[in-house]
Amino acid sequence: MTTVVLAILAICLFVIFLSLKIVPQTENWLVERMGRYNRTLGAGVHIVTPFFDRIAHRENILERQLPVKSVPSITKDNVQIEVKLAILYRVTDASRAWYRIKNIDQAIETIITGIVRSTIGNSDLDEVQSNRRVLSDTIETEIQHVTEEWGIVLTRVEIVDVEVDAETRAAMQLQLNAERTRRALVREAEGKKQAANLAADAELYTAQQQAQAQRVLADAQAYAVKAVAEAINNGGEAAINFDIKKIQAEAVKNLGTLPASKIILLPADLLDTLSSVASKLVSR
Repeated sequence: MTTVVLAILAICLFVIFLSLKIVPQTENWLVERMGRYNRTLGAGVHIVTPFFDRIAHRENILERQLPVKSVPSITKDNVQIEVKLAILYRVTDASRAWYRIKNIDQAIETIITGIVRSTIGNSDLDEVQSNRRVLSDTIETEIQHVTEEWGIVLTRVEIVDVEVDAETRAAMQLQLNAERTRRALVREAEGKKQAANLAADAELYTAQQQAQAQRVLADAQAYAVKAVAEAINNGGEAAINFDIKKIQAEAVKNLGTLPASKIILLPADLLDTLSSVASKLVSR
């Protein structure tokens, strides 16, 4: 009797063991009942029907990355290039990923090859080089329409590199050098233009300052003439004549001291002045 009870207990434990399923967080399990898909088990503890239900597949739902794939393509301007893509995806519906497609990675790579060639064929080489993000988004959108039927979602499609042939690379280098030379010439011309503008401004400023100085000098001379005229009108003619004669005497003195002076010409009024002075001295 005890043996029977132990046997029944062992059978019950075995059935419970078969019925109890613990699914980890990173997986989804597919349950088949009598050979047909029944349901998908998410993370946690689940109970299945022993001998009727079985775990047909354990699908990893973590994000995955395909190996970097190089896709030969021809651009709109007939340049042959190789586009290297990095593709990341994850499974959102384990039943579709298992029952509708046999090899997900290979299927994605096949679809990508056609879509990349079609997208690159509508773009110039410069657009491919400068608009990688836009092209990546376009490729991702086109692929997503297909992959949704397989229960997967693309989380990232990135163009990591674009390789061109040696001749195209050499032509691009020549174009780059020409562009650098053009920029250097433009900058040099702009520098000369700026220097010429600064020099013109400096000359204009100098001319304005000289004109201002001449204007001030002319005003001073006019004021001096006016002052002399007023002095003459006010009876200061004798003082002015005295200053003029004093200046003439000083000039004669300076001419006499020059070593190369042999003949000295004296103004007539100076001689008259000297004569008048001498006559006054004799009369005394």
